[in-house]
Amino acid sequence: MMKKELQALAARNRAAKTQKERDKVALEMEKLKNKDPKAFTEALENLIKTTASRVEELTIADRMGEMTKMLSMAYIARNYFGKSRSWLAHKINGDVINGKPVAFTEEERQTFKHALADMSAQLGSLGVSL
Repeated sequence: MMKKELQALAARNRAAKTQKERDKVALEMEKLKNKDPKAFTEALENLIKTTASRVEELTIADRMGEMTKMLSMAYIARNYFGKSRSWLAHKINGDVINGKPVAFTEEERQTFKHALADMSAQLGSLGVSL
């Protein structure tokens, strides 16, 4: 309950066009905090973790940039994960599926790093042998 209220206030704050609107949201935020400080803190920490995770996933997509066009995402998905290209794209882009942002687990992140390193080594060997 507290998390949803906090999310709604954060969304209103982002959408606010004037300082007066932002001040009103800040006042409501303060009231919410005073109502149940412990629940407010827990909800805020949860939202911060979720946001940090989302930013980290967006960073992966940003870092990949043009590489997704140069590399076969279908090949990586199939050969390293046993999944579809769209599954990998959702993970890289942090897409929202069934109302939840998807992200790499730590194990999947390591598999992805291994896939890129493995392909890099194979390309390097090919370049040397030509």
